[in-house]
Amino acid sequence: MFPSDCRFCQASLYTLSRLPVCSSCIESIQPISRARCNVCGDLLLGAEAAFGDACCRNCSAEAPAYARAVNYGAYTGALRELVHLLKYGRVRAAAAPLARLTAEACLQLEGDIDVPELLLVPVPAHKLRLRARGFNQAELIARAARRGIEEATRRRVVLDAGAMLRVRFFDSQVALTAEERHRQIRGSFKVVARERVKGREVLLVDDVLTTGATASECARELRQAGAARVWVVTPARTVAHDAQLEDEQLDEISTGIDGIGLQSQIPSASLFSRMLSSCEFHPSTPKTGALGTPPGVTVAAPESGFTSVSSLVNTLSAPEGLLPRSGGIPGTAAAGVMGWKRSTGQRAGRRRLQACPL
Repeated sequence: MFPSDCRFCQASLYTLSRLPVCSSCIESIQPISRARCNVCGDLLLGAEAAFGDACCRNCSAEAPAYARAVNYGAYTGALRELVHLLKYGRVRAAAAPLARLTAEACLQLEGDIDVPELLLVPVPAHKLRLRARGFNQAELIARAARRGIEEATRRRVVLDAGAMLRVRFFDSQVALTAEERHRQIRGSFKVVARERVKGREVLLVDDVLTTGATASECARELRQAGAARVWVVTPARTVAHDAQLEDEQLDEISTGIDGIGLQSQIPSASLFSRMLSSCEFHPSTPKTGALGTPPGVTVAAPESGFTSVSSLVNTLSAPEGLLPRSGGIPGTAAAGVMGWKRSTGQRAGRRRLQACPL
């Protein structure tokens, strides 16, 4: 029996593990470092971050039923792949690293919680979903994260996976708008152990916070059952603003790469797209990307920063844009991003793109 390749970057794995993901991909998952809403955790626009109480316009207009939602990272790149590996690939071992991120996200609640004990409640799955999938991913994350959450919050944490049930089933909310999600989710949950919830502060756990519709409905039901306050924690959060930019950027990147004749030379176009999608492009502000450049390879960015994806593609395609590296495609992005480390057989693309600005 031999170890399989990493499910994310296809690098060879040299030890047997229940989690078929290399340590470099796990380490590439970074926390969101930009200004965020103190209530829902969404990114703040410039004006929102500069004025007021760091609250987004949606939460200012209508406060959610929960007190605050915290999370670790953006639902993209390796973190998104990790959630999918658990949720759709049914690799239960993926719950452990997601639990560590969940516990670390709870550090953001320092100073907010003033009770000695928290009730840990995973967002419940409908019985039909449980039958099809075999488990509730939120419960797996909550069980694995309980001790870490105790350490992060310095509070006793009691898990109660049966306090609330999901009583309505629907296939998917992926294609729905935020308003449609809130309308569809209404009445989907029911607290069946009100005596265990009444007067308690509840920490609600889920895998991803998207529009907040599910978390808000769970919190509303818990509050109606007598919960004092409801906090929400997830390892990942979808940032709608960035998700739209990512789709537009990937379209432009794909067109640009094809235009400079690299498409046929790149071993994995999807991997290359995932690497570049980890960088966001705004003028005049340098930033280190999430996956990056190996030692000895430098992207020559203009002083003003990349103002568009096309400017990045043009820079990557220029012979002087990169310092060539053996094992890749000299003078192109593939030299640094897709080059193989011959000594280890691992892809160089798991390091940082140092010149990718934000």
